[in-house]
Amino acid sequence: MKKLIFLFFLTIIAINLFSEEAIFISQKTPPLRMEAIKNQDYFYINVDYLSKFDNMVINRTSRIMYIIYNKNVLEISLNDYYSKINFINKYNDSVLIVDESVYIREDVLSIFLQLNKFKDINTIFFYSEIPKITNFTVSTSEIKIEFNSYLSEDSITLTKIAKDGDYLLSLKPVAPMERIPNNIDYSYSNNTAYLRFKSDFNYDVNLNGKNLSIIIDKKATSTSTETDKTTSENKGFHYIERTEELNGQRLKIYQLIVDPKRYQIKVDLNNLGTRSDVYSFLKDKNPIFSVNASFFDPQTLEPVGNIISEGTLLHLSSYSRPALIIGPNFLDIDYIKLEYQINIDNLLFWIKSINSTWKGDVKLYTHHYKGSITETEDDYVFLLIDENNRIVSKSRKTPSEGEKLILIDKKYEKYMENISLGTKVNFTLNKSENLSIDPALLLEGGPILIHSKYTQDQLDAEKKSYSNGIIYGKAPRTVVAIDKDGNINLMVIEGLDNPETGLTYDETRNLLFKIGEFEVAMMLDGGSSSIVYYKGEIQNFKNGKTRNYIPVLLSVYEKMP
Repeated sequence: MKKLIFLFFLTIIAINLFSEEAIFISQKTPPLRMEAIKNQDYFYINVDYLSKFDNMVINRTSRIMYIIYNKNVLEISLNDYYSKINFINKYNDSVLIVDESVYIREDVLSIFLQLNKFKDINTIFFYSEIPKITNFTVSTSEIKIEFNSYLSEDSITLTKIAKDGDYLLSLKPVAPMERIPNNIDYSYSNNTAYLRFKSDFNYDVNLNGKNLSIIIDKKATSTSTETDKTTSENKGFHYIERTEELNGQRLKIYQLIVDPKRYQIKVDLNNLGTRSDVYSFLKDKNPIFSVNASFFDPQTLEPVGNIISEGTLLHLSSYSRPALIIGPNFLDIDYIKLEYQINIDNLLFWIKSINSTWKGDVKLYTHHYKGSITETEDDYVFLLIDENNRIVSKSRKTPSEGEKLILIDKKYEKYMENISLGTKVNFTLNKSENLSIDPALLLEGGPILIHSKYTQDQLDAEKKSYSNGIIYGKAPRTVVAIDKDGNINLMVIEGLDNPETGLTYDETRNLLFKIGEFEVAMMLDGGSSSIVYYKGEIQNFKNGKTRNYIPVLLSVYEKMP
């Protein structure tokens, strides 16, 4: 009997890291933009980008980095992950190292540079003095605003509120206005100025240095005040737009109620591995309905979590998140553990990465991955598998439809000397005991909002397992829920008066209890990723901060006969 070799691999425990941005505002120079990431409630700024500052000196050894600026010294430990300012004040756990890049925590950088900071959902601003509005004029065709400081485009948002002709201009971070113009509804909160005005026209926003102009484009828009509409096309498919009020906040809800027995629900990958415009992708795919789905890293567009669509495992990662599961006479949301095993000539390997740039001893790519496969034959053995699961090549080739490309670390090459072309490869997907079927669809998201089989202690633990930003941040939310009739409900919920705001975790949960009877529900990615695509158009609010590159979507199609 041939010897079986079992190769086990370390599962990477991933933390909640996503690419964001730090913007440094000054009265003397245009804004400086730097890469940042978020971990829990903190922004961490890429230290290499600090070289953009004049007179900034950066020295690095194998253990320590020293940054010198304005006679102050920032010491960064690359081994123990602490930092010190002027060799005295020590800040533990203030350093992150990701892919050999070093990131410093926001509060340490603020103290070192002697700058104030202001945090938005995806952006952190640094400044020595908060920008002030020095002049504000309104005419019939233009609004002009002058500042004493350069601003970033990320500081300015002009929102058309529903269809009632109101506009909301938000400016952040800025100081309160000293003189408020007539005919402007002005409010101020948390270093943000809100200016509301009525108009039946569209506007162009132009920022030039310290001057902002909002110019009418002379194309009249609809003055309809209708904010609720219901479209029901076929049995088992019910699309609704409506407004609801929760705790004094007006909300806009975009909701599809769909019977998965009558319509096909599938995961669409938007040219995974590339930066592909989501609107163009959806126009080409032409689903009946689609919403954004998986969480992802905005820098690499790497999805977070496992994905199965049409019975095929499309993405595998080490994150542990709850999943929407659809199968023959099966519909649920729960935690599912997957292990993907391959047997090559009695050699057993566990694949830890599918269609992903994550490093691993054993990886797999399919034709669904459209990016460049950057791994080399210096590090991996490559096996191209055809649709009959037989090896057809042992070189690095991009897989065509039906093919799979297996990558195995070179350190195992000595065990594979007898493997030849034509060898059969057996694939086995092992699932946790709470999933007895082979799912047609599995999509991870989270956190769980409602679950009829969970105790309150389990729901409390679920809430505590996510970052404060996801739980307590007021952001647009994308939700998938299963109602008492076995329908799938896909929803995007955002603020009506200010679509950039939305709901916390608890508010989202309370809203679901108010508007329906749901057996189970969970969040998908939200914030600037939340989109609703219906009738060939994106229906919900979009502005310059809405993400154009969304890698994973949950879509509805007509069922093939």
